[in-house]
Amino acid sequence: MPAILLQVFGQDIALNCAASEQKRLEDLAAALNARLAGFAGDPDAMRALVLTSLALLDETQATAAALARARGELDRLTDMIVDARAEPAKPEPADEQRGRTPALRIVSGAA
Repeated sequence: MPAILLQVFGQDIALNCAASEQKRLEDLAAALNARLAGFAGDPDAMRALVLTSLALLDETQATAAALARARGELDRLTDMIVDARAEPAKPEPADEQRGRTPALRIVSGAA
């Protein structure tokens, strides 16, 4: 596996990864650096990394919880659709029972 060199919070970090993962890791390192920039006033790099990591984990867990709720709702709605399709169709009441007047018939030759 080829090694790539990422720079995070001003420090070089060498990682072994597949060639197909290189761009993704570079993008993640850039996103992490952007988040770390918010802690630039803090001289302690480890503290900034920990705070950023906690924020990212919090976002990940919140997203996972929202996704689980959405999946549950999709399952509930799917069950409702399946149940609705499984019920036999109700016959339509006759026109007379619905208050309609039967259609007039045109007799051939009469006009």
